[in-house]
Amino acid sequence: MRRGRRLSEIERLSIAKERAKGVAAAELAARYGVSLKSVYNAVKHAGDRQLANGSRPKVIGLRVSARELSRLDAALLRHGIAHRSDALRSLILAADDILRPDETMTDELRALSAALNRVGNNVNQIARRLNEAKLKGERMPYDASSHAEIGDLAVLVFDLADQIQEMFRARRRALNLQVTKALAGLAHREASDGSE
Repeated sequence: MRRGRRLSEIERLSIAKERAKGVAAAELAARYGVSLKSVYNAVKHAGDRQLANGSRPKVIGLRVSARELSRLDAALLRHGIAHRSDALRSLILAADDILRPDETMTDELRALSAALNRVGNNVNQIARRLNEAKLKGERMPYDASSHAEIGDLAVLVFDLADQIQEMFRARRRALNLQVTKALAGLAHREASDGSE
């Protein structure tokens, strides 16, 4: 095997592609008549070149239904965006903001959970009193005040349900704003590209 042979740019890129496909470095060194170090340098060079060019070497794939794709296209159209790939790239770059858990919502859900536990305890106490009276053959201790307690519990449960719904609506509005912000630059760029 000859040493010191200089690889052309095309040979370096070919070596890098073949290494990426799993061809052994020793096999490539023998085929191109260079050292193993030259093969590894060619791979590194190709990687550095991609980075320097701002190249995007990774491809992701996703299977979707026709309905899902049509909904995506409709959403992009509403934002004035023509290219799915640009929109997905923008959303990927904004993923940290979009996917970050909402700490305030988590705290509020904990508080609502505690309130629901209190409601559950109250309902259990009422049920226990009614069962005890029934087992003893006594008149049920269900009077106007018990009825008022049940009414108050029902109001509390409905209030909690309304609060939870509003929290989810607020979270959705916040996510919509973040997505709109992530896609806003694209719509502006495509509009200005189309006017030229």
